[in-house]
Amino acid sequence: MAERDSGIRPAGQLNEQVRALEAEIAELRHSLTDYEKENQFFEMLIKSLPGIFYLIDKDFNLYKWNKNAEEVTGYTSEEIPNTDLLTVFVGNDMTLLRESIEEAFVTGQGVAEAELLTRDGRQIPHFFTGVTARIGGVSYLIGMGTDISERRRAEDALRESEALYRIFADRITEGLALCQDSRIVFVNNTFVSMFEYPDADELLGRDVMSLVSQGFEIYFREMVEAIEKGVTQERSFQARSVTKNEKEIWVEGRGNLIQWKGRPTVLLTARDITETKQREISMQEEAEHLRRENVSLRSSMRDRYRFGNILGKSPAMQEVYGLILDAGATSANVVIYGESGTGKELVARAIHETSNPSSSPFVTVNCAAIPENLLESEFFGHKKGAFTGAFADKEGYLDLADGGTLFLDEVGELSITLQAKLLRAVEGGGYSPVGGNRTKTSDFRIVAATNRDLMELAKQGKMREDFFYRIHIIPIHLPPLRSRKDDIPLLVEHFLRIYAGDKEVPSIPGQVLEALVNYEWPGNVRELQNAVQRYVAVGRLDIPILSRSTPDAPERGMDTGAAPKGRAASLKGEIESLERASLKAALEKSGGNKSKAAEALGISRKTLFRKLKRYGDL
Repeated sequence: MAERDSGIRPAGQLNEQVRALEAEIAELRHSLTDYEKENQFFEMLIKSLPGIFYLIDKDFNLYKWNKNAEEVTGYTSEEIPNTDLLTVFVGNDMTLLRESIEEAFVTGQGVAEAELLTRDGRQIPHFFTGVTARIGGVSYLIGMGTDISERRRAEDALRESEALYRIFADRITEGLALCQDSRIVFVNNTFVSMFEYPDADELLGRDVMSLVSQGFEIYFREMVEAIEKGVTQERSFQARSVTKNEKEIWVEGRGNLIQWKGRPTVLLTARDITETKQREISMQEEAEHLRRENVSLRSSMRDRYRFGNILGKSPAMQEVYGLILDAGATSANVVIYGESGTGKELVARAIHETSNPSSSPFVTVNCAAIPENLLESEFFGHKKGAFTGAFADKEGYLDLADGGTLFLDEVGELSITLQAKLLRAVEGGGYSPVGGNRTKTSDFRIVAATNRDLMELAKQGKMREDFFYRIHIIPIHLPPLRSRKDDIPLLVEHFLRIYAGDKEVPSIPGQVLEALVNYEWPGNVRELQNAVQRYVAVGRLDIPILSRSTPDAPERGMDTGAAPKGRAASLKGEIESLERASLKAALEKSGGNKSKAAEALGISRKTLFRKLKRYGDL
């Protein structure tokens, strides 16, 4: 018979089982401790979260409710299970939250905005987000609620501000438009009616340049872009515009830089001045017609090709005369283009005299001749003690030109900095003398002259574009003398009469006159004038073409028979002889008046006295 198991195990085996059981119990206790620590950490994290943290099931039972939620609502986490969770919301929000939670359990996530009702009766707007998760086989919705009171207040304030702004904008009598990147983003009813559109929607999004007539686009675009980029804060404008029905109207107004919805925006105010402008244009046309008639009646047959001190019968000069009259009929700024010696200052003076009373100032500035460190002092003046040598207050060119014309010769030589300050003064922003803090204003018109391409300078960044467009309203291009050779005999006769004075006007042989007409005259009218002056003074014309076309003539020119014989052949002696003769002729013509003689020779009194001392009594 087999032995029955008595159930008794050896002592060593039992000890091993006990030790294994104790180790397993210790491991379970360690895991439980770790779990409790993690649970405490997450509990602490949830309680300290900002906003409202919640964990609910499909039946709206609340399982988690952080400390911040208790402080906001006034309900503890223990009180909520005894209360229907949705009772902390009212009205439509209660229905909205119920539907949003039910949908979240279907889709896995949900969002909603609702007014949270606190225990003390306050309603606080919150934005709720939540996602679903399965824990222990049960679905829960875990989420956060964020207080959006500040956002709501900001939105309400913005809506109120926009409503008030729109009411104000639609009640004012001027047209109003807002532009961003030259695109219209808002217009009032007056603006819509002014441009004959049925409603504002047709204007929104359009390029504001589409409302400007051809010929005004560059000027208007420059203004808008200058304001958008902050080059200027405000600018007045007057432009011809076109309505939806292709009718042209004149609009006047201002552009200002403002902030609209966080972006720089151009605020345009405008009013229709078509009737006023048409009357003004009609009056200007009538005045111009009368002026032309007056010029025509005052001109004799002999000087019918004269405009003031300008001579020329060629078609090119007739066109220049017309532009002078056009410029004289307005106060617009003018740029005169032309090579050296073409008479740019004479044209500038003619414009000034045509458009201003004879008593108004004409101030000439050679922009290339002023040292850089004196530019501001010369243009804007300075106060006593502003710098070393400023012993008294001094008026600047802008002060002197008030009520008249500022002629900027060689305007392309002005520095960028001075261009900006001049632009501010031209646009009414005023200027301050060096060393002064009081802003002054001056009402003047700019007539500029240059032999350079100002548009190219602007493209190269050597001239400010806003300054260029401000002065480049009426461009006048003077033709070089080689392009108006029909005028040379007329000019020669004119200069002969001037320099002959009371003496008999000398004649020029036909062969020589023909050579003068054929010469290219790189120095233009000024070179011709100097040549004729030398001829009257010493009886000799010195231009290269005469030596080339006349084999019997001396190497340096043609002797017409009036010059003294036996003149030294050296270049130095020839120059001294010519200079001595010119000085003598000028003194005789001026009756011994040295100031007039210096003016006729185009030199200063100091230079004249130095030369007289050099040559002795003439």
